[in-house]
Amino acid sequence: MPTTHDRRWWARLGLIAGLGAIIRVAFTVLVTRRASVAGDQIYYSAQALTNSRGKWFEQPFQQGMPSADHPPLTSLILTPITWLTEATGSFVTAQRLMMVVVGISGLVIVALLAREVGGSRVGLIAASITAVYANIWVNDGLLMAESPTFLLVGSFTLVAMRFSASPSVGRAVTLGALVGLMALTRAELLLALPIVVVLAAVTLRPNRKEIVRVSSMVIAATVTVLIPWVVWNQVRFENPVFLSTNDGLTLAGANCDRTYYEDVGSWDIWCAYHVEVPENADASEASALMRDEGLRYWSSHAKRFPVVAAARVARVMSLGYFSSVNAAGEAEGRPTWVSVLGALQFWVLVPLAFVGFRASDQRSRRWLLLAFWPIVLATVVIANAYVRFRVPAEVGLIVLAAAGVATIRPRSRSSFEST
Repeated sequence: MPTTHDRRWWARLGLIAGLGAIIRVAFTVLVTRRASVAGDQIYYSAQALTNSRGKWFEQPFQQGMPSADHPPLTSLILTPITWLTEATGSFVTAQRLMMVVVGISGLVIVALLAREVGGSRVGLIAASITAVYANIWVNDGLLMAESPTFLLVGSFTLVAMRFSASPSVGRAVTLGALVGLMALTRAELLLALPIVVVLAAVTLRPNRKEIVRVSSMVIAATVTVLIPWVVWNQVRFENPVFLSTNDGLTLAGANCDRTYYEDVGSWDIWCAYHVEVPENADASEASALMRDEGLRYWSSHAKRFPVVAAARVARVMSLGYFSSVNAAGEAEGRPTWVSVLGALQFWVLVPLAFVGFRASDQRSRRWLLLAFWPIVLATVVIANAYVRFRVPAEVGLIVLAAAGVATIRPRSRSSFEST
């Protein structure tokens, strides 16, 4: 039965979530509703509309052709609300408000994660940061994969924390399923699977048989979630397709003269569109041609790649190239003032997170909060350095920053002691 303390905590969290909802709805109604759908939003919105009409994952702009431009979960989340509101003529606004619901759910999960790590006060501080942090709420007014990503990464990290404290088969299977769902949102998050395997090895050592058993369950759960989409793609496309056909476009757009020598470290869709693709080719064939072109360019300009990689890391860490980064954000529907605010807030959170990291005496838990940084950095170095690609790592950043605030301004106990 909930205690008075628990009820009070949930009431306070509700008020913070309400503030977060007001910010997100205001941004949606006052800013994005008046803007055209741009960038990847076009695909997610149009694919949800096509799905709602019964043409499941058919190309929205190429009738009769199969579609897997991005992993399917974001479009699936948007499909029911699109079906309900298409007749009103305002289904795009409804889709955006659906993302607000997803975003507020992510806020609650991050509050629970922070409470798991540092106690009730840290949980409420993390919720407050999430409510006002522009790099998070901006996604909830758009139609991108970042809002579901934030929710799923927060859920994954919360379950991982609980598994590390008290391992169980149920939590292991849940972690595997969450890896699958994350990969169905952003393909690179399949790389979270080794995190779970390492966590199992550390938590269950020295029982090797149990490590193997639990790791096998995790992998099986991940495969079970992924297999319907993967198998369906094998019979729809000419070439093998697993999570999406976006890899070719990504690599071609990342590796060209424009991104290596002009706007260094950027990504340019026109580099991919310059690749000659036969008129009747499906998305898998087009992707293969673009992938080959991107890899060919990379191999012939490999000496230049370290400079490009360093520029991409600087971009995703908000350490430079601000004009180009802001322009890329504008092209995706992010106003420049939001990008600037997000960069300033990020660099307030980083030192706070360092304080929070140092304050923790629970080594395995604090490292879990940094586990997505290698995935983020690998993704941006290889593919694209848009700041939104940092979202998986923002979950841990927010929690550690909340712990840092609680450490700097303690109430009566250590910030990492449950209250």
